[in-house]
Amino acid sequence: MKRILLFTLLLAATFSASAQQALGPGSGIVSPEINPDNSVTFRLRAPKAVRVQVRGDFAPGVCEMTEGQGGVWTYTTAPLEGELYSYNFVVDGQRMLDPSNVHMNRDVATWTSIFTLSAKQGDKGWYYEVHDVPHGTVSHVWYDSPILGMKRRMTVYTPAGYEDNPKAKYPVFYLLHGSGGDEDAWSDLGRTAQIMDNLIAEGKAKPMIVVMPNGVYFNQAAPGAAINMFQPTMANSRSQSTEEVENSFPDIMKFIESHYHVAKGAANTAVGGLSMGGRQSCALSMRYPKTFGYVGLFSGVVELPGHEAAMDAVFAAKPRLYWIGVGKDDTNIRNNSIKLKEYCENKGYPVTYYESDGAHIWRNWRVYLTIFAQKLFK
Repeated sequence: MKRILLFTLLLAATFSASAQQALGPGSGIVSPEINPDNSVTFRLRAPKAVRVQVRGDFAPGVCEMTEGQGGVWTYTTAPLEGELYSYNFVVDGQRMLDPSNVHMNRDVATWTSIFTLSAKQGDKGWYYEVHDVPHGTVSHVWYDSPILGMKRRMTVYTPAGYEDNPKAKYPVFYLLHGSGGDEDAWSDLGRTAQIMDNLIAEGKAKPMIVVMPNGVYFNQAAPGAAINMFQPTMANSRSQSTEEVENSFPDIMKFIESHYHVAKGAANTAVGGLSMGGRQSCALSMRYPKTFGYVGLFSGVVELPGHEAAMDAVFAAKPRLYWIGVGKDDTNIRNNSIKLKEYCENKGYPVTYYESDGAHIWRNWRVYLTIFAQKLFK
């Protein structure tokens, strides 16, 4: 029996050592490397490859890499502006992540390698980075939704100092994701915590609670957090529905207002979102016109025909801010956004309209969040 026990312990130790060795020290290559002129160099060791490329949102199309000593392929960009960038390698036609870069994120079902670059303090990339400022807390919490008949998960950001001041009351911003997304989208892809920490530290935004729920009503949580294993997709048309989200939203608010130090009332409550989340925010403001004093539509609005009376009710409640942001190249959504803007202006309703370059992309939505957050609760 002692021999069996000794053999088992030795076998376990061997497996443990093998597992630790498998972790390794990384690739030994620096990639990406941000150069002094804000150009970026990518490197990949692939000595058997015939063709290696890098594809990212720092340049149009696919960029050819050049093979050097030791089978290390390289490519250097032109100087870049401050931003969060996504990319991947293509090796002989096969897409792959950068093995030298541990930083990555998931958009729907696709993983990409990422990096942030700040050309100067205060540019877009600077707000997406972590700085030496007081930091808030990001929590994943589960709540009961009797209306949907399930336990559900959401992400909640509380500002620095929240835990130390239990008597303080904080306004709440409900921030909704787009099609194919989940409660992780805004915290991971949107850099919500970094943006809020930096804005609050600068005094440009009020300390607030940011609630990021799962807006796909039939999913409990993001992949890997839900009970069932599933593959996220944008193809499921049910995710476009706003009715279930409108009906069940009181479950979310009830949980937040009973578990957090919340300043209640429309003057202390905002809703906003991107794409599908923009439509949901628009619909929520029409369903509950006296609930949200601040409404932000990021590349997403409810098409106006048939909703005129509901929109009139929204502005009868006198919201403090109704903000519409859209990209110039986001053709259909831009047209619907302009129609809503023009309807409101013709009625004398105060709306703020912001048009940026580009189309339906996270690069725009992070900017919209940065702008919108500075206008809340003031």
